[in-house]
Amino acid sequence: MSDKRYDQIYERIQESFPNACVLYIEEVINESLIAAYNTRKEQLKAEEKQLFHGTSDNLINTIAEMGFDPTKNKTALYGYGVYFAKNAKYSFDYMRSANEVSYMFLADVLVGRLTTGKLRSKTYEWDNNVDNITNPTIYTTPYPDGAYPRYIIAFHKNAK
Repeated sequence: MSDKRYDQIYERIQESFPNACVLYIEEVINESLIAAYNTRKEQLKAEEKQLFHGTSDNLINTIAEMGFDPTKNKTALYGYGVYFAKNAKYSFDYMRSANEVSYMFLADVLVGRLTTGKLRSKTYEWDNNVDNITNPTIYTTPYPDGAYPRYIIAFHKNAK
């Protein structure tokens, strides 16, 4: 018998990434990260979205244990912060792996006041950068506790 949550996640992945070869989906339970996330949620009065985040295989456990770190972003196309995508296929390009398995997260992300500018120091004014203000598909959060790594999704690396 399958779990409805995992079936729904798999269906979301298939919408933008129909050739994905999902090996497993694992829920992350980290009480300290959940508490920090919920505190930030109260402060921002923000809505939540579940968004994808592709990453290197060597960072999966660190993110699950310590959370997302916005200071690690070096690209900043849409501004400072941790990047998340509405579509799994977009995050696939950011999965780096030395073996046959690649990973991404499906994260709970706080979405508050949006801008398309280069959010760097004005976190008192804006909460997220997006690629398109009317129909965003890419979101950033400058807050280390602005997202919770809810699920780890493992893919066969050669899935296209």
